[in-house]
Amino acid sequence: MATSTTVLAIVLATVAVLLSRALSAAVYHDDDALSPDLHVSSCPPLQNIVRSTVRAAFRQETALAASLLRIFFHDCFPNSCDALILLLRPRGAAAEISLGPNLTIQRQAMKLIEDIRAEVHFTCGPMVSCADITVLATRAAAVASGGPSYTLPKGHLDSFFPAPQEAVF
Repeated sequence: MATSTTVLAIVLATVAVLLSRALSAAVYHDDDALSPDLHVSSCPPLQNIVRSTVRAAFRQETALAASLLRIFFHDCFPNSCDALILLLRPRGAAAEISLGPNLTIQRQAMKLIEDIRAEVHFTCGPMVSCADITVLATRAAAVASGGPSYTLPKGHLDSFFPAPQEAVF
């Protein structure tokens, strides 16, 4: 049986591969619209809010790191990072969270993203997308798990129309 160190190493390696700009370029539709510095002046405490909230949650439940990674994967790969996985009642279609591959996503991790969103929007206004918050929270969880920090492009837009069912995996 795998030790927790082995499992952690596998999770961190997966995070590094999935979030690497070189290997996941298809996730980001318009590279010109994304910037690692996007919210530096419009929401200076963004990084600290995300990092501290994820660290506090991670101290209570280390499985949140894997859950956030799974949310990132299921959100970003069908239609790019658009936060649709978080919508429980999208307009005119079934929620992505209710589709087969997503049924076992941990609701506690979704609540963590919602808690971060509420704090960010309270502090800075609704200028940071849920998609960016999801990406930032996933990185914070990888770092809290002992992985390296890495630069992330920000500027993903939230969508209100889910990916087609055949695109969800």
